[in-house]
Amino acid sequence: PSKKKCRQYSTEYLSYGFIPAPQNETKPMCLICMDVLSNDSMKPSKLKIHLEKKHIGKKDKPVEYFKKLRDDFQKRKTVSQVFDNKVSKMSDGFLASYEISKIIAKAGKPHNIGETVILPAVSAIISSVMKQNAIEITNSIPLSNSSVSRRIDEMAEDVEKQLIAHLQVKQFALQLDESTLRDNEAILLAYVRFNNEGPKEEMLFARSLTTDTKGETIFNEVATYFQENNIPLKNIIACATDGAPSMTGRYKGFIAHFKKAVPEVYCIHCVIHRQHLVAKKMSARLHDALTVVIKVVNHIKSNSLRDRLFREFCKQNGEEFERLVLHTEVRWLSKGNCLKRFIALWDSIVSFLADTQLGAKLLANKCDVFYLSDIFEKFNSLNKQLQGNDSDLISSKSAIAAFLRKLQLYKNNIRRRAFEQFPCLACVSSDLQDEDLALYGEYLENIHEDMQTRFSDLLGMDIPIWVSIPFEVNVAEIDISLQEPLIELQSDEIMRAKFKDGKYNIWKTNDVATKYPLLWDKAQFYVIAFPTSYLVEAGFSRVSQMLSKARNRLDIVKRGDLRLSL
Repeated sequence: PSKKKCRQYSTEYLSYGFIPAPQNETKPMCLICMDVLSNDSMKPSKLKIHLEKKHIGKKDKPVEYFKKLRDDFQKRKTVSQVFDNKVSKMSDGFLASYEISKIIAKAGKPHNIGETVILPAVSAIISSVMKQNAIEITNSIPLSNSSVSRRIDEMAEDVEKQLIAHLQVKQFALQLDESTLRDNEAILLAYVRFNNEGPKEEMLFARSLTTDTKGETIFNEVATYFQENNIPLKNIIACATDGAPSMTGRYKGFIAHFKKAVPEVYCIHCVIHRQHLVAKKMSARLHDALTVVIKVVNHIKSNSLRDRLFREFCKQNGEEFERLVLHTEVRWLSKGNCLKRFIALWDSIVSFLADTQLGAKLLANKCDVFYLSDIFEKFNSLNKQLQGNDSDLISSKSAIAAFLRKLQLYKNNIRRRAFEQFPCLACVSSDLQDEDLALYGEYLENIHEDMQTRFSDLLGMDIPIWVSIPFEVNVAEIDISLQEPLIELQSDEIMRAKFKDGKYNIWKTNDVATKYPLLWDKAQFYVIAFPTSYLVEAGFSRVSQMLSKARNRLDIVKRGDLRLSL
């Protein structure tokens, strides 16, 4: 039998009120009753019969009428289209929920801020600025307290899994420290640095120390975490801690236990802590001068009336500042900041304390106070150089070595009354006696000797010259096994373009490890090893900010807020 002919739609059929059926274009569909006829009816005579019998009142309508019906029909959304639109909005809402939850975690804010602040703010923007109905959009973004908590934990868990996957197969550096929170909960915080298209720093874990904070307890917590996540301890090439006995004790400290498990690991006492210890060491006379300054500040700040009167006094004198800065022993920059502000308000302070015993003591120590302000300003400058996420052994050694040379320069210049490097001391140069200059020079000499002793490990570290200046070193002067890849590196114009100011930035680019693996294997230690415990100290500061009085029930160890925040 011959194949049945399939009739095709013609545009003239619109005059009878028919268009091709959306589901099957070989069948005609009536725009009035939405009936779909068979393909056999796809001819003018049968379409006309349908119009005249079922829609007799429409048979004389012009074609423009049916065109309008067709256009209106095409603008309608099908059930599937409506559903797809709903699903799309829900999907976008879920994505927005994750993005906002991440923002909340990074800001360290309570989880209920999503529904109490953010959603009302979004609603106000949509309705006031965009002139749209905000209810449907805000309802598609789940930001309840529990939803935000769940999303933060999910994202933190995913970040941790990705991090662990890297650490299982790569060498990395570790820094850790423990601290006690307000409610006497001891927290162990750890950071790692590894190469992933350039050096990357990530928080590894926050663990609760439920009993003591001894070195063995800390090591057991670290070893347990590594064992649970199948991370080999031998992948750690360097470890930085502070100088607490629980960390650096010769026999029972964390480092002692760690060295037994990984004998070849390089361990370093945080250089910032060491520099802070150097700054604390001073002669009895200078210590007395600093004590007087602290007593004056406390005398004014401890009494609310006296503090307000001092502020008004500074305002009347046209001072740039109106408040003194309190000294806090544990803060690295505190002494320098306190003294700097003190010198800036010196005249007002002396006048305010006129005819008092404390004021008389202050005047008696005037030269020493001005000298201490200068020297602690230089300590603060060094401290800031040692801080930062990207500090490494090379930059730290350079900063320490440069400061030691400066100390010799300062000592020689002070003894010959050249005060260019001491602007505050220059202001009182006419009051300085030879015995004062001898004392200040002796203090600088003592600092120099103390730093040489404390930083002997770092200063004695032999950093290969080809790591510091890879494009300038003579290839013939380095290890023969590295000569060939170094020639390739020196001939790489792309790498040379990335090399800035003759420094070692080249080792921090994202492709040096893959292009020159042999060189990277030797250089990575100097780039990846932490010289400080700065990151964990910053992490503990973040913990203190997150655990406010209004938010003291957040479990820092178990929840993902801290990981995303850092």
